Amino acid sequence: MPSSDLLGGAAVLASGHSMPLIGLGTSGIKDADQMDVAVAAALRAGYRLFDTAHGYGNEKALGDALRKHLAALSIKREEIFVCTKVPIKNDDTDTVTRAMVDQSIRDLDVGYLDLVLVHYPRHLIGGGADLDSINKQKRRAVYGILEEYVEKGAIRSIGVSNYEIFHLLELADYAKVRCSVNQCEYHPHHTQNQLRAYCKATGVFFQAFASLCSGDGAILQEATVVELAKKKGVTAQSILLAFALSTGVGVLPKSTNPERIEKNLRDTVAVNLTAEETDELLKLDIRKNYVGRCTPWRTI
Repeated sequence: MPSSDLLGGAAVLASGHSMPLIGLGTSGIKDADQMDVAVAAALRAGYRLFDTAHGYGNEKALGDALRKHLAALSIKREEIFVCTKVPIKNDDTDTVTRAMVDQSIRDLDVGYLDLVLVHYPRHLIGGGADLDSINKQKRRAVYGILEEYVEKGAIRSIGVSNYEIFHLLELADYAKVRCSVNQCEYHPHHTQNQLRAYCKATGVFFQAFASLCSGDGAILQEATVVELAKKKGVTAQSILLAFALSTGVGVLPKSTNPERIEKNLRDTVAVNLTAEETDELLKLDIRKNYVGRCTPWRTI
């Protein structure tokens, strides 16, 4: 379990395990050397959460880097938190899902996995239409397989990603293991107020991806963001990350630059937004998502 005094703090999940609020996102980092540099810098800076996915194609690179640098820095496995994700596949779902989970366990090679998420609420490529009844069947099947791995001790917590309220309501009807996390796009342009409120009310921790709007510069030019960055003496990016934390949302900033990796953590933790400042950022919501494949879903 991550240390209670780690930078940024931690959230206690529905499973009873603790997860750091700030982690290193690894989407797009496929080069093993870049991963090695990023992981080394992150561990030295104080990161203890590392997020990947089967679809990122980098689980082995992440696992290799973690084992190497945990040993070099005398950090115990129990002090870090590793999350990955598995997609829904419509064909031969049971066999394919188990094969993906087994591969993730082998490639990461860090013993147990702290958290595994169902990556999307339906098969993304070549799947049925959103309204196809197969989607509900496959969501249940994949979640049930993850529950089996929890029972075996290979996975400690399970959850979902890109799920909307109706997906979570559906999940509550059949889940034997409580859903610990819902990882979704979140930033001042897309605050997902109703979804966040539902997650909070039901004990599902809300974690953000694309906190910086996937590189779209519009959010960085918002007057409120610019003024707060100047006032706090940090970058606009740090304001966006601090905004998430101020609303009780976890973040996964991504970088392969050692200086940026450290800055993302140190500056974000150092920024203390007042309730009024957070409210001003919340007012920027225009219900705009920057990762088009992830929202909205119409699956029922």
